[in-house]
Amino acid sequence: MVTLLAAMLIFLDMIIYIIFFDVILSWLQLFGIRFRPRFIAAIIDPLYGFVKSVIPTTIGPIELVPIVVLFVIIFLQWLLFSLSPDLQQLYHDLRTSVGM
Repeated sequence: MVTLLAAMLIFLDMIIYIIFFDVILSWLQLFGIRFRPRFIAAIIDPLYGFVKSVIPTTIGPIELVPIVVLFVIIFLQWLLFSLSPDLQQLYHDLRTSVGM
């Protein structure tokens, strides 16, 4: 059970990195560089679409969907850590073995 929870935490970490990468790629559009790999769109767009359908997340030209999704992921990680006290050590060991 603890191993499954640790794997879920690693998966959530990977989604966080993908969100940061997507935000950086969106900033490059200011310089005329339009590049967004399909795998990023396939992972991120369903998350963004769900959040957009639940709450309004734009303030003028600024879109706050990535911030809302990051807060939800961080809350889920905190919730998973609170489920099992052994999880934090296993998670740390897995992250160091993967190289994150």
